Amino acid sequence: MVLISCSTTPSSIRLPFCSSFVTIASFACNCSNINFIQMTSHPILQEKTCKFSALGSKSHTKVCAVDPYQSSSTTHLQNWEDPDGSDSESEEDVEDGEENNLDFESDWEEETDAPETSNNVEKLSTSQIEEDLIKEVEQLLTPEERAILQQNEAPDLDKISTAKWNPLHTLALAGQIKFMDNLLANGYDIDTVDKDGQTALHKAVLGKKEAVISHLLRKGAKPHLQDLDGATPLHYAVQVSAMQTVKLLIKSKVDVNIADNEGWTPLHVAMQSRNRDIAKVLLVNGADKTRRTKDGKTPLDLALCYGKEFKAYDLAKLLKLVPANNYF
Repeated sequence: MVLISCSTTPSSIRLPFCSSFVTIASFACNCSNINFIQMTSHPILQEKTCKFSALGSKSHTKVCAVDPYQSSSTTHLQNWEDPDGSDSESEEDVEDGEENNLDFESDWEEETDAPETSNNVEKLSTSQIEEDLIKEVEQLLTPEERAILQQNEAPDLDKISTAKWNPLHTLALAGQIKFMDNLLANGYDIDTVDKDGQTALHKAVLGKKEAVISHLLRKGAKPHLQDLDGATPLHYAVQVSAMQTVKLLIKSKVDVNIADNEGWTPLHVAMQSRNRDIAKVLLVNGADKTRRTKDGKTPLDLALCYGKEFKAYDLAKLLKLVPANNYF
């Protein structure tokens, strides 16, 4: 490789190159904008004119590596580098980098406190909104209405309930878990029934509200209670094909063979709903396929009564292959 240099004073350099010497003649860079260098060298190198950018009256030494074995007729100059001042510039860059890193760390430390500050601001803004809302509503209400609101610190269950419309049941179907908990905290019975004998758990199962069902069971709702027709939450879970609810109720140790007033077990309901997967879950968890309704029908009878087009063969195969009273 050959080094080509540019300096403020004329000089002649002889460098060893492939057992020969290459002579590089450099000329002073006196111009303020562009420096020109004319190079004379070994015959394998052609005469080149190179341009260098200069700042003000200063001259900058540039180094270029030239490949003597370049096969092309034109010798290509590679990337230019600045040897002079590179150390000082790199040191300055390192110092700047360290300062930037320190700034970044300080910014990061400040940002860690930001969530707490934002939470405090949100709390303050929320409380302020609530206060403003209270003042606004109090101005809108009549004195009698304000008196009703003030005297009812706790829910007045007698005034918000009827035989059909139960507040806990309504909140369960609406998925309002927070307000359900508020009712329960005020002494409301979690297993209160409506005119049909259904509890909030019955309603939640019918509405396929899985989050509410789990919450009610954790709060102590009884999963085996029957309504006026004798149906349990498991009957309704099978009816609406709520697989996860069926598994959850079985995990809560409900009786899978409990019958309603007509003698129908959850397995009978599964045959009626044509749900093979739920029927299989019931069977492997102890459902009795020999149980008969008051009309004398077994689950297999119900499976066949639908006819050929309603998974009759599939359900019949399932009931035939799973042994009776196969408790696990």
